[in-house]
Amino acid sequence: MLDKNIIIIFLGKLVLMLISIVSIKVTTELLTPYEMGNIYIFGVILSFFILFLINPITQYFFRFMNEWKKKSLVDIIFLLNIYFLFISLSSLLIYPLYAFFNIGNGFDFKSLFLLLFFMIYFQTLNQFIIPVLNMLHYRLSFTILTVLTSLGSLFFAYIFVKLFGNSAQNWLIGIVLSNCIFMIIGFVILRNKLNDKFNGVFYNLKKITKPKIKSILIFVIPLSIATLFMWLQNSGYRIVVEQKLGLEFLGFLGVGMAVSSQIASVVESIVMQYFHPIYYQKITNVTLEDRKKAIDELINKVLPIYFMLTIFLTFFAKYIVEILVAEKYFEAYIFAVFGIWIEFFRMTTNLFGNISQSEMNTKKFMIPYIIGSILTIILVYLSSIHSEYKLYLPLALIVGGFFTMVIMYFSMKKLIDFEINYRLIFWAFIVSIPYFGVYFIDIESTLFNNIVLVMCFGLYFLGTIFYIYKKGLVNDNC
Repeated sequence: MLDKNIIIIFLGKLVLMLISIVSIKVTTELLTPYEMGNIYIFGVILSFFILFLINPITQYFFRFMNEWKKKSLVDIIFLLNIYFLFISLSSLLIYPLYAFFNIGNGFDFKSLFLLLFFMIYFQTLNQFIIPVLNMLHYRLSFTILTVLTSLGSLFFAYIFVKLFGNSAQNWLIGIVLSNCIFMIIGFVILRNKLNDKFNGVFYNLKKITKPKIKSILIFVIPLSIATLFMWLQNSGYRIVVEQKLGLEFLGFLGVGMAVSSQIASVVESIVMQYFHPIYYQKITNVTLEDRKKAIDELINKVLPIYFMLTIFLTFFAKYIVEILVAEKYFEAYIFAVFGIWIEFFRMTTNLFGNISQSEMNTKKFMIPYIIGSILTIILVYLSSIHSEYKLYLPLALIVGGFFTMVIMYFSMKKLIDFEINYRLIFWAFIVSIPYFGVYFIDIESTLFNNIVLVMCFGLYFLGTIFYIYKKGLVNDNC
């Protein structure tokens, strides 16, 4: 019998996927490739602040949250809120890049700064407070608020574009508004569920001591360096694309990649939303052997799912793109095919990287991203000046992602000698063989036919996930 939590997570993510589908369709209908390029370059700048300066701190919080439950989480959230506000203000530092290197020049600077400030602050709080509900096992509240944030982003973005013009700026304002509204609602719900007493500003500021700051920095600094290079590899390359090939090509490339990344991100979040709280509980205050069992279980439950998703999207990217985007972007499907393999290496690298947190050794987490990102940027630059850049550029991203994954594998092996169940990977490939049959199906490419084809094979894909998952459970018991 299926766990109630799995049902809640699955239904929530199914709705999120539907919203993502509609969102891609609406943006590609309303916005030109140039404006889509503006959205993607804004996302590059935004992700720099979130990945480099915010994500390591939130990971530190979630790593120790189970130990802090007996303390006032409201006090801790207050201190984090001050930090988030400071980082939001620091977005003014992008001015030299804007003025001298023309990065983000699709916006006037005042609009760019205000958008960055409010997006960093409200989106960060939204994506921190709501996941805390999930970590505390309030799955239903988490799922509803996540869905409402996504739905609200689409609704308000559409309204602002229709009222004030078809620009990236108006679309982004709608997203900011949605994150703000549901962040506030999420905090009210969290505060009621925690029933914690807030001990005041001065009481909390006194808790910021040098030993505590030092312990945080030991964990956070290597992680920040790693995520800086992670950003460079997964997003920063778009600056090179903008500078060498222009916003219009970036928008076209971004749409194709976005189809793969949206679907991969939904699947990754479903998997991690369910398994991460369990994983963090299993690695808290236990022996090395118990932590090894926890990481083995996490990897062997998750990796086959990522692999099967990658194979599925490789064969059906063309049909999915024609369902999801406006006709003027149909040729971007080839970037979606490349994109899913880029996403596979990214997700697998992140999966292996969980070991660095369980062992409190984030230094080992840095090296793969440093090497991988430098390789990726060099290859992207060389590809961008080649006449066949449309082929070589996504190949450069795949090569960079593959090497990052391999280096992460060996780096984490030195911390914990984890084991991958290759029999499950083999079975994941075997059950994916029927996808080759799509090449023998000769049907007219219409929206209805594409939906029917993807739905039929999609149901089979979901069935194979359940089969491999159950097979993994059997193997665990052997």
